[in-house]
Amino acid sequence: MAPPHRHPRSPPPLLPELVEEILLRVPPDEPAHLFRAALVCKPWRRILSDRGFLYRYRTFHRTPPLLGYLHNLYANGTGPIPPFVPTSAATPLSAPVLDCGMWWALDCRHGRVLIHTFNPQYLIVWDPITGEQKHLSVPSYPHNYYAGAVLCATDDCDHLDCHCGPFLVVFVGTNEEADDGPLAWASMYSSKTGVWSAPIDIDVDYYIETKPSLLIKDALYFTLEHGISILKYDLGKQVLTEIEPPRVFGSIAMEVEDGALGFVVVGELDNCIYKWLWQPTASGTGRWAQHMVMELETLLPRPAPHTSYEVISLVEGTDTIFISGSTGVFTLDLMSRKVKKVGDSAPYYVILPYLSFYTPDLVKGRTVSTMMMQ
Repeated sequence: MAPPHRHPRSPPPLLPELVEEILLRVPPDEPAHLFRAALVCKPWRRILSDRGFLYRYRTFHRTPPLLGYLHNLYANGTGPIPPFVPTSAATPLSAPVLDCGMWWALDCRHGRVLIHTFNPQYLIVWDPITGEQKHLSVPSYPHNYYAGAVLCATDDCDHLDCHCGPFLVVFVGTNEEADDGPLAWASMYSSKTGVWSAPIDIDVDYYIETKPSLLIKDALYFTLEHGISILKYDLGKQVLTEIEPPRVFGSIAMEVEDGALGFVVVGELDNCIYKWLWQPTASGTGRWAQHMVMELETLLPRPAPHTSYEVISLVEGTDTIFISGSTGVFTLDLMSRKVKKVGDSAPYYVILPYLSFYTPDLVKGRTVSTMMMQ
């Protein structure tokens, strides 16, 4: 007589401590993995919603991941359409619901997006994760061109979870019709006080471009007229300074070694990435020096004839840049040389990367399973 069939025993469940260590190492750049893990069972969902675990998770990975980017494009000349292009499977972002027609995304930092509306004109600080919007008046100082910046104002913040704290907005304008010649001015708004500061100004020869700012330490950097000049705004001293960049077309400012200001550009003739760094000279002054970083031919698809790639943005505080060309939009890590296609080719004027941790605890008004079906 054959022995009775025995079903194999199920393996013992993993200890909660081991599950936590496994979930801690799930890469944050694909939030869908965490959402799927939250659907496995209630104990896993509890871990992924625990504030202590989430703090460990963000601290362990250190840099908020890229979830996608906003851009400002015109469709058949009818007006700006600033959609969000996701770079991950699960993303909370979509176009915000605004009580206006046309709008323009100015800046993106610390989990917030700064938006300028046209009719009527005002500013919006929008948190795509929470959906919260804060409306601000535009400073009433004369300007023909403008740019803006938004940043966290929480003291000693690690910027890993900036969603509920205070913030700053800096609005910069250039007035080409001033009595004493063209000038640039800046005013800063604090959500703590709810008021704009008195404007400060400086004489300039170039207009400011509506492009995202660059934050390095305690200063914001803005682009003037196709990168011919750079405008620096010291957040602590509230002082404006004009900086002469290297004389090369198409470069964008970025943070380089030791928190210094540098520039990165694609060579017009050879499709190579170059960095421009400030080097001291024997005379005690200094000069901009060019350094080749890498050739793009071995990393990216060959562009269409008579076209080339260009650097159009960067992920602030990292070595990752955005490169656009006829074959698409790519992120390129200048250290690891890792390349990822993140979008199709388009005549982008500006790209605003959105970085934030996105975990199941942040889903409000929707279930995790609903998120996974989107």
